[in-house]
Amino acid sequence: MAIEPQDLVNAAHKAAEWLAAHQTEQGNYLGKEPPTEDGVYPDSDDLGCYYKSFYSLRAAGETVAAARGLGYLIERFMTPEGDFVNSPTERTKGSYTPNFSQLYPNTWILRGFMAMGWFGYARRAWEFLLKHRDPETGGFFATVTPKTDLIDSNVTGVGGVLCAMLMGEMDKAIQSGDFLLKMIEAQPDPKKMYTRWRLGEGLVTDASDVEEKLRAYCYIDAERPKQAYWPWAMPMANLALLYDRAGEKRFLEGAIRVHEFLSSCHPHAFSWTTSGKSGWGSAILYRLTGDRKYRETALMEMEFILGLQQPEGAMLFPGAESIEAQATRTTYDLTGEYTAWLTDTAAELMARG
Repeated sequence: MAIEPQDLVNAAHKAAEWLAAHQTEQGNYLGKEPPTEDGVYPDSDDLGCYYKSFYSLRAAGETVAAARGLGYLIERFMTPEGDFVNSPTERTKGSYTPNFSQLYPNTWILRGFMAMGWFGYARRAWEFLLKHRDPETGGFFATVTPKTDLIDSNVTGVGGVLCAMLMGEMDKAIQSGDFLLKMIEAQPDPKKMYTRWRLGEGLVTDASDVEEKLRAYCYIDAERPKQAYWPWAMPMANLALLYDRAGEKRFLEGAIRVHEFLSSCHPHAFSWTTSGKSGWGSAILYRLTGDRKYRETALMEMEFILGLQQPEGAMLFPGAESIEAQATRTTYDLTGEYTAWLTDTAAELMARG
């Protein structure tokens, strides 16, 4: 069946309606566990359930739910400094974000603030992000607690490039974009793409200090399935957008190089749960170049996402028995994120008719 942009929008509306229907009057999400006296559901009381939702709800037209949820997030998770955490000792749950890209949720939330026009909150979030940006390279550090000298490709893309453009700081966006190009140029192995850079040393290719089950976040292995593709798929999209804004061709060339690498990977690079950003970035490249190979990889991922959507609108991880059996955080995370890629990919494809 041929996929049309309207099919993606319809699916996004369905997903957003599901998110809105699972929101309480105070703005938090329903959980499977009984709520506390103050209406908090323990299994949904995690920043990881929320941070992707607000940009997505706004994009899919659920503006009231986006505003209600952002209000709850500000009260529950936002610090006076403009950071977002579960508690003073826990930023969010999970394996990737707490250990490799702690500021990644902050970038989604900033985009949500900007989509809503809540510029004061966006400025506070941006000022906190800037505290953890290396002024010499334009890279963003992987962890805040503890502090590190490791720079992360993912948050450098979405924070350094996309958020800087949203905040009108093009000098910072270009500097971060050039740093991503430096990381791309330094890649030593055509079958791997490394995601970390250490100040004073360069690209980190040794992952022996990382727990074996977490090493997939240190590089993409082209020859293996089910990789963490987003740490370079997100920068691919961001570099393409930077080219569109700045008009400097080196950024488009950098985005194309990442796409070429992903195209050399296992087909999961454009058809797996970790590849939503690959699809969105492909759609941007299609809009900018008109080359139909980018349209095809975008539609590969969109077809995969459509296949995950359940009749009620939520997204089910492959192999999970049901939404009821799936972890609460997984359901809200997937549904929130894929709503964004459905709406945004539809827009990119329609730009070419």
